[in-house]
Amino acid sequence: MGMVSQQICGSEKMNILDIITRKKNNQSLSYDELSFAFNGYLNGSVPDYQMSALLMAIVINGMNMTETLALTDIFLKSGDELNLGEKIENLVDKHSTGGIGDTTTLIIGPMCASLGMKMAKMSGRGLGITGGTIDKLESIPGFNVNLSEEEFISQVENIGFAVVSQTKNLTPLDKVIYALRDVTGTAESIPLIASSIMSKKLALGSKNILIDVKVGKGALMKNINDANTLCKYLEEIGDAYNRNVRTIIGNMDAPLSYAIGNSLEVCEAMNVLNGKKCPLYDACVEIVANLYDMTFSSGLEEGYKQARYVLESKKALNKFYEFVHAQGGSLRGVSVAKNKIKITASETGEVEKIDALKVGELAATLGASKKSLDDKIDYTVGIMLNVKIGDHVNTGDTLYTIYTNEENLNLSKNDTDFITISSGLDN
Repeated sequence: MGMVSQQICGSEKMNILDIITRKKNNQSLSYDELSFAFNGYLNGSVPDYQMSALLMAIVINGMNMTETLALTDIFLKSGDELNLGEKIENLVDKHSTGGIGDTTTLIIGPMCASLGMKMAKMSGRGLGITGGTIDKLESIPGFNVNLSEEEFISQVENIGFAVVSQTKNLTPLDKVIYALRDVTGTAESIPLIASSIMSKKLALGSKNILIDVKVGKGALMKNINDANTLCKYLEEIGDAYNRNVRTIIGNMDAPLSYAIGNSLEVCEAMNVLNGKKCPLYDACVEIVANLYDMTFSSGLEEGYKQARYVLESKKALNKFYEFVHAQGGSLRGVSVAKNKIKITASETGEVEKIDALKVGELAATLGASKKSLDDKIDYTVGIMLNVKIGDHVNTGDTLYTIYTNEENLNLSKNDTDFITISSGLDN
């Protein structure tokens, strides 16, 4: 491992306000200063309002690679390291930086497990306007995201795939910072994102890690330059810890899936595993093809062939059923909101744009994600798109359906007008 652990030196002389001020003034923070501040928040000596201020200063002024490596190491050393790669053969890991309708984990895990790879996933809850993988899985009644370490390892070895929430023992510092970023407008920071992602990956111990960086209006990375910078950070952290990290960049100007909302996304994941062709299908095939190549040195062409095979043969679908059953979930109990509102096309033409950010904001308004730490998610609400970019629609065709538990949902035209239709006529 490239990083060398350091002890806090002279911490009695450190002051959190001085550290916040240094970062506010765009100065570089030392390992000891970062450890004092972040571990102080974990142990309660630094209050949330001061940590929020430091996070905002980092968002505004950034952190260099040395600081980012230090923070990753501090996150990693705040808890245990499983080092599963030393115990489990062909262990792979995947992370997506998130986005609207990004349900890839629920599909990729069973696909990988069907191809002889093992995936041990430690996932987070919602960040920003999106529901996280754990939120989606918890929309399945009975699904247990809190497996013991022994149960987790046993399931990965026997089934090939398991997902758990971040535990108290694995990167607990990242867990509390992740939750604070979610509700303080500090989610969109490349160093914080990189440290968060890589500390979790390193704690689990996979040697082969594929990271799907989303870019666009519905993603944390809004432009290609930021996406490329994040990829560089992730790969350099991987190099420092002797891990094989590969990054791919995916578009998130339009939602990845037709479904946006926790229960709806679980249902759509099963549709894709059953062979439904859509952008989500294509994204999952690309990710699994890369992981297959990284694991078996097969070449990407063979990776694509194998990825499509496990979908077409339904092997991945059956593996998904096995995975959900193993973690106590009942797919028969998955439910969606009772009230449906259909939004129709007001003109004939071609779907030119679907604003992923506005779709996500509408889903959040419905209750599909958290706006504050104390909010409860309504797993049943969301949006089901009927169209994708490039589709032809006629006046009166259903563009999408809103699922809500409100009897009289009060939405403005601005809330619901996120699909642009081009009539093809010159004005």
